[in-house]
Amino acid sequence: MQSNFCRGMRQVRARAPQASSITLAVALLFPMGASAAEYLVGTEAELRAALGAAMTDGDPTATIRFTADITITTPGTSTFNSPVKPVTFDTQGFSLIRNSGAAGFTFTAASPRTFNGSYLGGTAAQGGLGLLLLGPSAQATINGTVAGGASTGAFGGGTGVSANGAALTLTNNGSITGGDASGAGMAGGAGVSLSAAAGATVINNGSVTGGAGTTAGAAGGAGISASGTGATIINNGSIKGGGGGVGFSAANNGLSTGVSLAVGTSLVNSATGLIVGGDASGGMAGAGVTMNTSATGSVINQGTIRGGADLSGGAGGGRGIRVGGGTNTIENSGLIEGGAGNVAIFSLASGTNLTVVNSGTIRAGAGSANAVEFGGSGIGVLELQAGSSIVGNVVAGAIGGNDIFRLGGANNAVFDVSTIGDTLQYRNFDKFEKNGTSTWALIGAGTVTTPWTVDQGTLQIGNGGTSGSLASNVVVNSGATLAFNRSDTYAFGNAITGAGGVAQNGTGTTVFNTAQTYTGPTTINLGTLAVNDSITSPVTVNAAGTLSGTGTILGNVTNGGTVMPGGGSGVLTIAGNYIGNGGAVRVNTALGGDASATGRLVVTGNTSGTSQVRVVNVGGAGALTSEGIQVIDVQGASNSTFTLAGDYTFQGQQAVVAGAYGYRLFKNGVATPSDGGWYLRSTLLDPAVVGAPAAAAAGPLLAPTVPLYEAYSSVLQRFNELGTLQQRVGNRSWSPNASVQAEQDAGKPIIGRGAWARVEGSNTHIDPSTSTTSASYNVRTWKFEGGVDAPVIQNQSGTLVVGPTFHYGIANANVSSMFGNGAIDATGYGFGGTATWYGNNGAYVDARATLTWYDTDIRSSTLATKLANGNRGSGVATSLEAGHQLALGGNWSITPQAQLAWSQVRFDAFTDQYGANVSRDNGNSLVSRLGVSLDHETRWTAANGKTSRSHVYGITNLYYDFLHGTSARVADLSVVSKEQALWAGLGIGASMNWNDDRYTVYGELLARTSVQNFGDSNAIGAKLGVRYRW
Repeated sequence: MQSNFCRGMRQVRARAPQASSITLAVALLFPMGASAAEYLVGTEAELRAALGAAMTDGDPTATIRFTADITITTPGTSTFNSPVKPVTFDTQGFSLIRNSGAAGFTFTAASPRTFNGSYLGGTAAQGGLGLLLLGPSAQATINGTVAGGASTGAFGGGTGVSANGAALTLTNNGSITGGDASGAGMAGGAGVSLSAAAGATVINNGSVTGGAGTTAGAAGGAGISASGTGATIINNGSIKGGGGGVGFSAANNGLSTGVSLAVGTSLVNSATGLIVGGDASGGMAGAGVTMNTSATGSVINQGTIRGGADLSGGAGGGRGIRVGGGTNTIENSGLIEGGAGNVAIFSLASGTNLTVVNSGTIRAGAGSANAVEFGGSGIGVLELQAGSSIVGNVVAGAIGGNDIFRLGGANNAVFDVSTIGDTLQYRNFDKFEKNGTSTWALIGAGTVTTPWTVDQGTLQIGNGGTSGSLASNVVVNSGATLAFNRSDTYAFGNAITGAGGVAQNGTGTTVFNTAQTYTGPTTINLGTLAVNDSITSPVTVNAAGTLSGTGTILGNVTNGGTVMPGGGSGVLTIAGNYIGNGGAVRVNTALGGDASATGRLVVTGNTSGTSQVRVVNVGGAGALTSEGIQVIDVQGASNSTFTLAGDYTFQGQQAVVAGAYGYRLFKNGVATPSDGGWYLRSTLLDPAVVGAPAAAAAGPLLAPTVPLYEAYSSVLQRFNELGTLQQRVGNRSWSPNASVQAEQDAGKPIIGRGAWARVEGSNTHIDPSTSTTSASYNVRTWKFEGGVDAPVIQNQSGTLVVGPTFHYGIANANVSSMFGNGAIDATGYGFGGTATWYGNNGAYVDARATLTWYDTDIRSSTLATKLANGNRGSGVATSLEAGHQLALGGNWSITPQAQLAWSQVRFDAFTDQYGANVSRDNGNSLVSRLGVSLDHETRWTAANGKTSRSHVYGITNLYYDFLHGTSARVADLSVVSKEQALWAGLGIGASMNWNDDRYTVYGELLARTSVQNFGDSNAIGAKLGVRYRW
C-alpha cells in the first residue's frame, strides 16, 4: 500500500485484494481532525475496493478519481457498494464503460453522488446502460457526460441514466445521451429513464438527448422518459428526442419525444428551457412532450416546447405536446409549437381530460391549420390568460358536449369574440366561462348563442370603442361582474341572470330592452345605462354615470351621478327607494304651460338625500303656469331635497329660462299641496304656499332677458335724437342791437360757405312710467357729427342754407330690473341733410333729416351671457324747428322757438339661445319742444381790424312725447316701456366768432328731467362745436 498527503487531504492508492484477504489496507490517519478521503482507481476491482473502503473509513465525504479507463465486465446482477455519505466520482478525462450484460454501475444509498467526467454504456448487440441509480431519496449530480451504448444488432440503444429510486433527485449540469438503435423496429435509448421512481425529480441544467434510430424504421429514444408516480422534471437546459430512421413515424406511439410523461408525472420547463421532439426523415417526427398518463399529469412551460422537424422538407413535423389518457393540465407562458404540418397540442385518446391554460404563444406548425386539437370524449378546457397568442385553430372534441372555453387569470386582457364559431378559430366548444380576478374585454361581434358563465372577475363587452357584442345569455355568479364598455349605443337584448352584478364602464350607452333578473349590484361608472324593461338589481350611479330609460328599477337607486328618465323625455320608474347622493335628475322639457311634454321620474318608494334637477328645454317657448310641470312624482315619503340647477338665481332660488319666462322648482302641487311631487312653475310666487297673494302668485316670472329686449328700442332712440339748430351750428344770425354792429347788417345771417363739426355726450336715466318688467336704465351716448353748408338762395327777405351731414357714435346702456340686469352696447353711423331759412328780420326755420345704421350687442349680467352679437338695426329721424330772435334793448334779446321731431328705430328680429323670438313691436317717437332763450351778444373790432363776436345764452324748454313709449315682442309676450311724456329742461351756451366770422367755437350744457315724479328720469349733456367759413 502506498500513501501520500496533499493539502491536508489523505490520498490513498486502492489496490486489488490478494488471495488471502479482501480487506483493503489504508494508511493511518494523522491527528488532524475530519478530512475528505480521496481514492485513486484504475480498474473495476480498485473501484469496487475504493467504494468498500469508503463505507468504513469514517470520513464525511469521499472522492474517487480515475487514473485510467475502466470497463465493467462483472456479470449482471452484482451491484456496487454505496457508502452512506456524499461521494464524488471524477474520471479525470478517462471514461467508465459498462459492457452490455455487465453489472450496472448501480447505487442504492440515499446519500449524494456527484459524477464528473465520462460514463458510457458499452456498444453491443444491445446498447449498454450508462448509469443506474436505485437509492431511495438519493441525490445524483452529473457534471460530465453520460451516454448509453449504441446497439449493433436488432436491439435498442442503451439508456443514458436509469433512475429507479423513490424520491431520488437527479441534477444534470452536463450532457446525457441515449444510445443509438440500429435494429429496424427498435428505438434509441432514452437520455434519462425514470422507471417506477415514485416522487423522483430530474433537474436538467445541461442537455439531455435521446438516442437516434440509425436505420430505416428505427425509432429515436425519448430525451427523458418518466413513468414514476409523482415524478417531476424541471428543465432549465435542453432536452431533445432522438431522431427516427428513414420512414419511421411517431404519429401515435410517443417515440422520439423530447419528454415522455406517464403515471401522474409533471414537467416544468423554465424560461431558459428548450424541449424538442426528435427529427424524422420522411415519416412523422417526435413530439416535444408526450403525456401518456393514466392518472394526473401536468406541464408548466415557460420556455419553448417544439415538435421535431421533418428533415425531408415535408409536412411530417412532430406535435408540440401529444396527450393520451388521464387528466392532464398544460400551463403555457412560453412557446409551444408544432413541427411543419402538425399541431402544437394534440389530445388523442378517448376519455382524455385536458386543460390548456395559455398566457404565452401556441403556434401551429407551418402548413397546419390547427394549433390545438381536443380529441375523444373527455373534457377539453382551453383557458386564455393575459398575453395569450394562439396561431391556428383550436378544435374542441366533436362528442361529449363538455368542452369549455374559458377566459381567466389575474391580469386584464382583450379577446376578439368574433373568432368563436364552428368554422372560426375556436370551434365546437360547449361552454363559455370567465374565471380569475382579471377583467377580460370582448371586442368583435359574437355569434354563438351558447350562454356565458361569469364565475369570477369581470367579463366586459367592449374595450372603449364601437365593437364587442354577445349573442347569448349571461349567467353572472355571486362576486362576479358583467361590464359594458363601448363608446356608442349598444342594445343588449339577451338575459342576464345570477347573483352577480353589472357595471357600465364605457362612454357610450348600453340599452336593456328585455327584463333582467340578476340580483347583484348594478354600478354605472361612466356613460349611460338605459333600462327600457326592468331590472331586479339595486343601482348605484356614480359621478360620471347616467341611468336612463323608460323601464322600471325594482331595487333601490343611489344617485351620485345623473338619472335621466327616458333619455330625458320619457318616464322612468323606481319601484324601490331613491337615495340622493349629490347626483342629479335630468329631464328634457318643452317648457311652456302645465301640459308641457316632459321627462318624469316616478318613485313608488321613498326619497331621501339631496339631488339637483337639471332641466333641458327642448323647443319650449315658455308660458305662464298654474299647477306647474311635474318632473318628479313621489308616491312614498318625500324626504329628499331637490334643488334646481338653473341658469340664474331669482330671489335666492335657482331658475331656468325658456322664451320670455323663468321657471323655478317647487315641492307639492297647487291642487294637491301635500303630494310630495316636484313642479316647475313660471309664477313670481309659489301658489302652493298658504297665504301667498293670489294676484302675485298669478304674475309671471319673466326671464332676465326680457328687460333688455324691452329697453332696446328706447336706447336706440336716445342715439337717434336730433338737437336744435343752435346746438348744431352755433350762431349764423346776430341781434341788430349788438354793439358796434352796423345798421345795415342788423339781423342778417353770416353769409358764406362753411364746414362744421361737433361732439356731444350725454347721460340719461330713464325710470319709465310704464314698464312690463319694471325696468329702469342709464344710457350714455357719445356722438360725433359734421357737415358742410352753403347758401343756395339769398334775397332781401333772407338766406336759405343747405348741406349734407354725417355722424358716428355709441350708446351704452345699463338696464336694471327685478327680473335681471344687463347691458346694451350700440354703435351708430349714418348721414343726413339740413335746410335752414334765415330771415333778415331774425326769424328762422330749420329742417333736418338723418338715417342711421346700428350694430348692437346685448349682454345679460344676470345670466352671464351675450344674447345678441352685432344685431343690425336702423333709425330715421326728422325735425322741423322755427324761432324768432326779438331784441330787448342793448345787447339783449329773446328767441322763442318750437320744434317737432319724429324718430323711428327698428332692429332685425332674432332668436336668442333660450328659444325666444325677439322683434320690434313699436319704435316710434314724436316729441315736441317749446322753448325760449335769453341771449346776450357783443361785437367788436380786433387789433387787426377784423370783426369778432360773442353770444351767451340761457334756454328753458318743455318737451312732450305724443307717443311716449316703445315696445318689443319676446316670444308671445309684448313688453312695453313708456317714458314720462312731459319733460322740462334748462341749458346755457355760448358762441365765439372771430376773424370776420371765419372761425366759430360754440357749445352748450343742458339738463332735463321728467315733470311728473320730478327727477326720477333725467338727462345731462354737453355739446361742443367748431365752424369754418370761406
